[in-house]
Amino acid sequence: MIYKEDTVAAISTPKGKGGLHVLRISGKDAIANVDKIFKGKKKLSDTDSHNIVFGKIIDNGKLTDEVLCSVFRSPHSYTGEDTVEISCHGNYFIAGKILKALLKTCRLAEKGEFTRRAFFNNKIDLTKAEAIGDLLEAETEQAHSLAMEQLEGSLYKRIKIMLDHITRLRTLIELEIDFMEQGLDTLDFDDIIRQLQNIFNDMKSLSDSSDEGQIIREGLRVSLAGKPNVGKSSIFNLFLESERAIVTPIPGTTRDYLEEAVSIEGYLIRLFDTAGIRETCDHIEKTGIERSRDIVKKSHFILYITDSPEETDDFEELKKVVPENKIIKVLNKSDLFTEEQLNKFSEEGFVICSALSYEKLSDLKKRLLANIKITPQELKSGIISNARQAAAVEKSLEKLEQAINILQNNLGIEFAAFDLKEASQALEEIIGIISSEDLLRNIFDNFCIGK
Repeated sequence: MIYKEDTVAAISTPKGKGGLHVLRISGKDAIANVDKIFKGKKKLSDTDSHNIVFGKIIDNGKLTDEVLCSVFRSPHSYTGEDTVEISCHGNYFIAGKILKALLKTCRLAEKGEFTRRAFFNNKIDLTKAEAIGDLLEAETEQAHSLAMEQLEGSLYKRIKIMLDHITRLRTLIELEIDFMEQGLDTLDFDDIIRQLQNIFNDMKSLSDSSDEGQIIREGLRVSLAGKPNVGKSSIFNLFLESERAIVTPIPGTTRDYLEEAVSIEGYLIRLFDTAGIRETCDHIEKTGIERSRDIVKKSHFILYITDSPEETDDFEELKKVVPENKIIKVLNKSDLFTEEQLNKFSEEGFVICSALSYEKLSDLKKRLLANIKITPQELKSGIISNARQAAAVEKSLEKLEQAINILQNNLGIEFAAFDLKEASQALEEIIGIISSEDLLRNIFDNFCIGK
């Protein structure tokens, strides 16, 4: 992806009416181009960086709006270039008129172009660029915390430390190859292996964080499954604290799955109320049941709702679709059982619940959150937050393990050096030291125009 050094402009605020709209202009001619339509007590070209000037936008001799212009001079700006941000009244029509005037001398920015320019100008690395995107999409407290920690450099620092260690050890091994050609042997390979193993262990710990990181970012997928008419939709509504799903005593009311998101203690939970899995001649219900099976397979956890502690055929069928450790057995309608019976069922692994009582849902929430709890310290140390990062770490782990195996079995230190180089390159892809055009496009095209 080629870095274009022209000047770009875009509206940075979403469509609609509000207190104000903001337009962003960035590039070597940003200040001069805005000066062509801005009239204030002083020119923006005479204004120091990080100062705000009040004035008017005049286009073709006509007043468009009274505005505030914020000046940011290179390299002390978001993009690393000369940048002007125009704050106008919050009417998108007015913002559009100002943009139209700017486009006489500027190019309309592409999706994510301001952040892309920040990356090319070494203001941010790729993990921080992704964190900015995550920050814009964060729906819960935990997703916000993860994005902010990554934006502050937690993942970058952790990756950079491992990368520097691998590079240092690879350099020592490559020097040893030269010494061996001269008949010298200077390197303690037992110590090299020990250091590589320490890096491997830290990288493995980072790799293991990928599931939790992606769950925080994208949400924990939880399906409610079970026979028809056991209260799945009632519990679904209880989670949402609203009547989202239709509840009737007639089996088969839910003919397709319903999806809703809910925040529980700052974590995003994506709930799926699935059609009761059963044999049916109804074509529409049958289609819904097949969709439900697919949803269940893709879920992190399945709440198997039942009103009887006895295992039934549908539970056995469920175990064929997903591993049993992903199934949380939930006994609904607890008001129909004695305290002694409920204690016994609880010992057998059931989470006791009643769709008639919101308080009864607390144990079920605790059981779900127990699977995704991450400490603030773990967030600060840096964790993986998306599939791209996870794949690169896995590749680096694989090459690192190969290098250790080669050194342990004396299979040729030149091969170990080659594997360590590939391990380094995989880590470099994460932070953007090396990156392909397709990779950069995939990241920045997910941003809106104006960011």
